[in-house]
Amino acid sequence: MNRRAHHYDAQSCRAVTVTPRESDRVLHPDTTPCYGECGVTDRDALAVASSTVNTPSDRERLLQLRLPPIPRNKQSDRCSPGGHADNLLVPVKSQNAATSSGTDEPVAWQRALAWVVGATLLRALLGTLVPLLPDETYYWVWSRHLDAGYFDHPPAVAWLIAMGTTLFGDTSLGVRAGPAVAATVTHLGVVTAAWQIAGRGVEGGRAAVRAATLVAVSPLAVFGLVMATPDATLFAAAMIALVALERALAAPLKSRRALGMFTLSGASVGVGLLSKYTAVLMPVGLLFACIVHPALRIRLREIGPWWAGIVGAVVFTPVILWNAFHQWVSFHFQWNHGFSSAAKGALLANELKLAGGQLGLATPVLFGLMALAVGDALRDGWRSRFVAAPTAPSTRRFALAMVSIVPFMFFAISATQRPVEANWPALGYPAAMVLLASDTSRRARGPWWRGGVLFAAAVVAVFTIQAWRPVLPVSSRKDPIARAHGWNALAEAVARARKDPFLDGTVDRWIAADRYQEASSLWFYLPDHPTVFSLNIRGRSNQFDLWPTAFDKLRPGDGLVAVFDDNAAGDALGRQVSTWFRESRRDEQVMLRRADGVFAHRRVWLYRIATNVPTRASMHPSLSGQP
Repeated sequence: MNRRAHHYDAQSCRAVTVTPRESDRVLHPDTTPCYGECGVTDRDALAVASSTVNTPSDRERLLQLRLPPIPRNKQSDRCSPGGHADNLLVPVKSQNAATSSGTDEPVAWQRALAWVVGATLLRALLGTLVPLLPDETYYWVWSRHLDAGYFDHPPAVAWLIAMGTTLFGDTSLGVRAGPAVAATVTHLGVVTAAWQIAGRGVEGGRAAVRAATLVAVSPLAVFGLVMATPDATLFAAAMIALVALERALAAPLKSRRALGMFTLSGASVGVGLLSKYTAVLMPVGLLFACIVHPALRIRLREIGPWWAGIVGAVVFTPVILWNAFHQWVSFHFQWNHGFSSAAKGALLANELKLAGGQLGLATPVLFGLMALAVGDALRDGWRSRFVAAPTAPSTRRFALAMVSIVPFMFFAISATQRPVEANWPALGYPAAMVLLASDTSRRARGPWWRGGVLFAAAVVAVFTIQAWRPVLPVSSRKDPIARAHGWNALAEAVARARKDPFLDGTVDRWIAADRYQEASSLWFYLPDHPTVFSLNIRGRSNQFDLWPTAFDKLRPGDGLVAVFDDNAAGDALGRQVSTWFRESRRDEQVMLRRADGVFAHRRVWLYRIATNVPTRASMHPSLSGQP
């Protein structure tokens, strides 16, 4: 039967009757029908178009659009050729394609989930091959003193580690179990966001597979999400926030669905702020997008974005209160950490180091493709800013691109003041991965994509082998994996020193180091997990300064086992501490090594009968007023 359907012709400003073959061309959601003098409203045109779409979801999406009028050509009664009306009718899936999507999409999801499972197993393998790094043991010490804030970061990582150690004990598995779950949430979040913004269906399934592949082979995601650091909870919260934000922007203006998704996004940003203060860059990026993009600016007229900000602030309130009671120490530390000019360095060198770090985290090809995908989203969103609907894919992609680019811009500015660590702007990667995975350009899906994935997979494979056994021609001192080794040997030396007869006659035998790395590693690796002090005489201030210190706990008659560097500076420090005691002894040397490579030396010192221990106020006057 020769079935016919109706469409709206933008050139003649009238409805026309077309055949089924012609009915495969319907209104594109990024465009706007002309109206006004033609007497046709956007609802009229969309109602006609909705009679030819293939699925109820497509019909619902079209009918929910709120489109502004297209500019009219002053020399003509017809719509301006410069607007999107010239491209109003675009090909879409035929009925057969819609039917086949019922089988293609589940297959795509099976492939995507296979990548997620594979990446999870790889991270588990790496977690067993690499011992805990000093920063991880530092956060583990936090988990033994749960609080609403800490000197260096907000508390989420400590809470997550505490959950893991409650289940699996004070072991490497217990420390990394919670962050491992957060890493899987991050992976699934990237996949879900890419699937949604690509329109779901067959194209969404393809985007989901690409997103799963991208996260699985990215060194940043593979290696960075193995460790128990604040980045684990930050990325998980950021991805939930991005998924909810994308859905909020896709929902009709002032709808309950939009309000619900904005609420979830705000709460997730709040959790991100409980992980790292840099999470604030996400709403900053969205705010910039809303200010410069007319279609997004309309969103500021509804309550959703503002309510999301209130929800996020409420979630973050415990950290604000903690800082208020601790002289804003954490806020001050992070600000100075990012913008202090004490270690300024050369401007060009800092910027090149930042750029080189990104190439290492994402690999050069994939980083370039992500940068181009973000750039394309900004360009397309900007070009269509006066004609695209607030719910249009180009509008949503523009918002994600702004969320992605703001962290990189922020830390590029920070690099003008001091060197920036490679992982600091990593918050920009989740949105960039979503945009690349859903990019339909030939560049993003052709040889460059395949080559970038293969190269990244090869890098991951090489470093996985390096984690198992050193194979790269890199000295132990420059091998970042080596820093996780040797702490067991140091803990064994300290355990022997605690039983040394030299300390006979002392009341209590305390343990200390000068930096938090040694102190926290000893605390973790000593079998009974005793309290270990970080003196911080030459090391930087840290969370140990906010807890009871050696200057508070050492009493006359006590003994001390201390660990310092085995060099001239360490010996000078050891002699300085000896003035606090009646007797001291320079004891065993310990080599921190990985396999046959030694990367550091430490010296154990023994002290007996404390006599003249300085006060906290005299050693750390700036922190003497802390609770």
